[in-house]
Amino acid sequence: MTFATLLVLAQVGIYAGFLDGASAVIRRVGGDVWLMAKGTPVVEFGEPVAAGSPMAVLGHPCVERVRPLVFAWVPMRRPTGEFDSLQVIGSEPRSGPLVPWSLRDGLPGDLEPPFRAAVDESDLGKLGLRSNPIGASLDVAGKIIHIAAVTTGIRGFTLQPYMFTTIATARRLAGIAEGRSTYLVIDLKDPACAKDIMALAERRPDIEARTTDAFAKITETYWVTGSGAGAVLGFSALLGLVVGVVIVGQTLYSMTKDHQRELATLKAMGASNLELSSFVAWQAVLLALVGGALGTLLVFGLKRLLAGAGLRLVLSPGVLVLGYAAIVLMCSIASIGSVRKVLSFEAGEVFK
Repeated sequence: MTFATLLVLAQVGIYAGFLDGASAVIRRVGGDVWLMAKGTPVVEFGEPVAAGSPMAVLGHPCVERVRPLVFAWVPMRRPTGEFDSLQVIGSEPRSGPLVPWSLRDGLPGDLEPPFRAAVDESDLGKLGLRSNPIGASLDVAGKIIHIAAVTTGIRGFTLQPYMFTTIATARRLAGIAEGRSTYLVIDLKDPACAKDIMALAERRPDIEARTTDAFAKITETYWVTGSGAGAVLGFSALLGLVVGVVIVGQTLYSMTKDHQRELATLKAMGASNLELSSFVAWQAVLLALVGGALGTLLVFGLKRLLAGAGLRLVLSPGVLVLGYAAIVLMCSIASIGSVRKVLSFEAGEVFK
């Protein structure tokens, strides 16, 4: 039961971690509406929008602010000379929510000078950087970038490193002209205006608009469901349930057989089917509580272990509730065989 609980909670938590990681940039940047080039499938594959795109919505009285964001793939060369690529994310300093978030070393202001950037600690080895890379340099798109900050827990879902910098530096790395960006993030005075803003923006044939939540969910579905990762995790969680049902079922059945004479005696004394079934019920509850508690302790330990390997396991209240619901279902199914066995006892069994 403990193993089954660990497996179910771990699989549900990893799935939730994949979803969170796929849309982390969108949700952290925030805003109410995102403007993007027509046909943009997910946040990683955006194209620069026209320089005049902000004018499509700036006149609306509900628009508080329009924040440009660059999100682009750029080539890089490791210190060893090998070529690779990374995802550069550029935003205007002090214009909205803190990007990058979760800094381990350095301060947000350290990124404001030209060609300064932040990378995540989990990507240092992939980038060929030492464990304390502050001040180190990296060849990105033919330009020398100086590492000024290090984040923790911000890993790209595509496994290619994120590099956070100012929008001016990001434009130069991605070859995007001044005044242009990959996305325009709109902050509204009243979120209820989102539909009007989207309708206004989409009058232009070259751009489309999505709410932040809708864009995040589209990105999550594309990477987690479309890539097959969701199916693999779902199958693993289902396998955990099957294993749990078999193990718990065998345990309950064995305990029922061990108490066969006592149960037959109770039936001979007039015990009802409900009273006999309660014997199995409380054993199932006991197994669920003890196994669930031990499994929960183990999964929190596993979370720390996986974090060191760069894999995020989310154990939010929603994930735990879903996992415990699966455990209750597991014990309920597993107890069916034992209940049928108890109800089939004959009173004469006590005299054998």
